[in-house]
Amino acid sequence: MIGYISSFVSFVLCTFVYIRMVKREVPPTLGKKSIIPVALGIVTPVLAFFLVILLAVLLKDVTVTNPVFKSLYKAFIGAGLTEELVKLMFALIAVAIVKPRTVYSYALMFIGVGFGFTLLEEIVYGGDNSLLILARLPGFALHMVFGMIMGVNLGLARFKKKQGKSCAMNVIAGLVLPVLWHTVYDAATVDNPGFETENEIAILIALVVDVATIVMQFVMLSRFKKKSKEYCQMVF
Repeated sequence: MIGYISSFVSFVLCTFVYIRMVKREVPPTLGKKSIIPVALGIVTPVLAFFLVILLAVLLKDVTVTNPVFKSLYKAFIGAGLTEELVKLMFALIAVAIVKPRTVYSYALMFIGVGFGFTLLEEIVYGGDNSLLILARLPGFALHMVFGMIMGVNLGLARFKKKQGKSCAMNVIAGLVLPVLWHTVYDAATVDNPGFETENEIAILIALVVDVATIVMQFVMLSRFKKKSKEYCQMVF
């Protein structure tokens, strides 16, 4: 029961944040179309799961013995690469459907997919583990922030390209940073090998990474809010 309560709380918080983001768009262009990326995002955890299985089969002969690298490898294949890749694909589908015209509305396509991903993931992984829920709930908007980083940078790349400016760094940042952050976070928390032996250093690393991630989540949300007017004025 506590898992469903946590999922509901995450849903309410994500909905509140997303609606405020949509209402911040000037002039308003998305409206009800902002639901499209969220709806698409709901199916992404399922597809990411099948992609993980596919990669596990293709890479079954790969052996990593070092505990740290093994943790990073598992996090990369199990979440960082697969989940962000699937979310990227569906965000681009949302872009093709909605056809956003500014960096701000473009970023909302990616944020919306991250929102949709969160809705299903919380139900699947929340469970009734009180400790797990306590660790996950403060990071309720993490997938939205991953999408924000990706969407803002790819949107800026599109804007710069139209102006004839170099956009390579934005493309690299948009594709690499969410994967890197997601991988490190999962390696330190979900796939931390030190949990099995109750290693104090490993637990400390997990706490530091978890707290830092939660703080950065709110920093990124605040930054996006402050730059919303600027992004809304960047028209393709």
